[in-house]
Amino acid sequence: MRSRCSRPRASQLVIVTVMSIVMLRATHPVFADERRALQLEVYLRGQPTHLIAAFGQGSDGSLWARRSELEEVGLKVPPGFRIDEEVPLSDLPGVRYRYDELRQSVDFDVPDTRLLPKQYEATPQPDAGANVDRSSPGVVVNYTLFGAGGGTRLSDAQYQGASAKLDARAFGYFGVVSQSLLVTSNSVDTGLPAELRLDSSWSYSDPDTLITWRAGDTISGGLAWTRPIRLGGVQVERNFALRPDLVTLPLPNVSGSAAVPSTVDIYVNNVRAISQDVSSGPFRINNIPILTGDGAARIVVRDASGRATETTLPFFVSSQLLREGLFDFSAELGYPRLFYGSKSDAYAGTPAASASTRYGLTNHLTLEAHAEGTHGFANGGLGAILGLNGIGLFSAAASGSWQNGSMGAQAYAAYETQLFGISFNASTQRSFRNYADLASVTAQPLAIASQANQIASLQTYLTATTLYNPASLVPTFSVKPARALDRISVGLPLPFVAGALNFGYAHVKDEASGRSQIVNASYTRPIRDAGSFYLTVYADLDHHKNAGIFAGISLPLGQDVTASVGVSRDRSGLSVATDIAKPLQQEPGSYGWRLRDVEGNGGQQQRQASFGYRANQGQVQVTATQSRGGVAGTAQLDGAIVASGGGLFMTNRIDDAFAVVNAGAPHVDVLYENRVVAQTDASGRAIVPTLRAYQANAIAVDPRNLPINASIDTTRQVLKPSDRAGVVVDFGIRTQTHSAIVILQDGDGRPLQAGLRGSSDTGHAFFVGHDGRAFMTDLAAHNLVNVRRRDDSCAARFDYAPRGDTQVVIGPVTCR
Repeated sequence: MRSRCSRPRASQLVIVTVMSIVMLRATHPVFADERRALQLEVYLRGQPTHLIAAFGQGSDGSLWARRSELEEVGLKVPPGFRIDEEVPLSDLPGVRYRYDELRQSVDFDVPDTRLLPKQYEATPQPDAGANVDRSSPGVVVNYTLFGAGGGTRLSDAQYQGASAKLDARAFGYFGVVSQSLLVTSNSVDTGLPAELRLDSSWSYSDPDTLITWRAGDTISGGLAWTRPIRLGGVQVERNFALRPDLVTLPLPNVSGSAAVPSTVDIYVNNVRAISQDVSSGPFRINNIPILTGDGAARIVVRDASGRATETTLPFFVSSQLLREGLFDFSAELGYPRLFYGSKSDAYAGTPAASASTRYGLTNHLTLEAHAEGTHGFANGGLGAILGLNGIGLFSAAASGSWQNGSMGAQAYAAYETQLFGISFNASTQRSFRNYADLASVTAQPLAIASQANQIASLQTYLTATTLYNPASLVPTFSVKPARALDRISVGLPLPFVAGALNFGYAHVKDEASGRSQIVNASYTRPIRDAGSFYLTVYADLDHHKNAGIFAGISLPLGQDVTASVGVSRDRSGLSVATDIAKPLQQEPGSYGWRLRDVEGNGGQQQRQASFGYRANQGQVQVTATQSRGGVAGTAQLDGAIVASGGGLFMTNRIDDAFAVVNAGAPHVDVLYENRVVAQTDASGRAIVPTLRAYQANAIAVDPRNLPINASIDTTRQVLKPSDRAGVVVDFGIRTQTHSAIVILQDGDGRPLQAGLRGSSDTGHAFFVGHDGRAFMTDLAAHNLVNVRRRDDSCAARFDYAPRGDTQVVIGPVTCR
């Protein structure tokens, strides 16, 4: 019998090849690079982490992962491995694991000592950017108009003068350009110029980098142990105010461990501040919201069965400390300004520079540095602030100066704490030899008076400003830093009498006025129904005649009216002051008033009445005073003129940000933080003058006063405007919508079912409501609409003609 060998098929060859490779792998060692990649769900001690990590598996079943992956799931990696280096799981001491190939998961059995603490944020962390709304170009002019009159009797009262303070600024994408000016009509009487320029500057702020650039008149940065100055030049500074959501001070953290999933409650001053669910294992709760002060927090860990463990954590929080890694700075270069508020353009002839820095080295230690100088002068110093939990805050700094070969030094130290409810603050500052700073160097106008042709003009000026004694051309006070400056304050709560006692001590010694030591003590306590009582005594230990006592009581009378009576006695005699007042509120339409009577020795008798009213366009206040010297009256008008968003507005003073609202229709109520603050004018616009820069501001419109044919996209927007600028809010309201209510019915005359969806031939969608009514927009003279029903669709045709502000109703229309 003959047999024929057939040719093998290709599939048979593949099977034979695969089986041969499997047999070879079983009988030969595997090379190190023969491994496979895995994506495994990670469990810790049987509890899911809800994380999937990347692992590698060798031929022997061993697993490995990169260090970054292991730390991400909470495992501690021994030192020596780089962040992207592969770590065999067998190299993790004390760690056992079980790989489930079917479920594609890995479960680690690991002690707490080999776990990284699970991080929880008690205070939400800010976004990477501030998302500030872009400013719309515009101009704001704040004004304060003041007038006065009076005389010995009401019959001979006459006009005594007027003044205007103007604060103008232009803003846009370029930043803010500002100019302030004081104009007076009685310059002959005061010796001051009729027009006095105060500040001129340009500024630009970047919320992403938290840096503000400024050119023109500015104030140099400073620290607790330095003295800032005014100058004209350029400045760059860190501005944390650009991010109000950024917490710059270090907040306390809590660490612990839970055997099973638990709830952690944190109590501060016996008030629960945080409640956080934690998984089993070590945990860490960061940024516990404590504003300031020191004390102890109670941490209660409670599991599902109700078992609780309690520990106590001391803490200290201070705004003087910077969070670890934060850097604060200010640097200036320019010409120091002289005689601010008296002359418009007096600057030193030599430029000066100044720089101040703060750095959070740790959450408990902040480093400081300052340097300044000008021609022939240099000053520099270093400082540190140390905060210790349960102990308090220590501050220390030392600086030195050099001026034309003369040297000096200054030392500063401070301490504050709070123990058992008693607050204590103390600071001391000493200067040695010829210590000087930039403030004293630039505040020596007598240096330019050595030339005979300048002495007369200097004497005239110094007489007007009363800063110096022109007869001898010798300062009546020292412009140099004080030789000694000491301050102590103690606050003591008195719960048994429902009040608080405060003590204070101040010691100042300088070259001109000698030494002064002042002590004071005050007692305050609340009285029910929001009343209060106060008592204060003070004395100058070096001048015994300078002593006095004040006492008073304040009681609310309802409807924001408050009455108060105060008694005081000092070297001029005894006086009694009685007040009853209703303060002026921020809402337009509010009013306030005050009646005051003072009776006492030494000609202190005085009666005064004032009234104020705030409108949408500004605020007015009038005051009448009668005393032994005669009668007097004043009137003051405060407000702002704004040109922005295509309109011109008169409103209350705007010191921060504002918004121009375009509602598209007149007489629409505008709400700010759920309060009605304005109503649109004839052009459909309104201004909201009280926005907070770089913070979320909710602005809304009330649609009830919109025309019946109006369409609006949204009724509420949240804005983050920039500093001292304005934004335009357009709510997209349209009044030419060509809308109508169309009543749709089927072929049998029954209304179409509510909830059906349709569309017009122009592509606009609509829904059918009850009784077959559908609201449609953007209608034409002739319209075709289609409605989708459950099993089919139908079409309807109808004509449309607008009727002004009247709602158009069409139908019934048959949909076939």
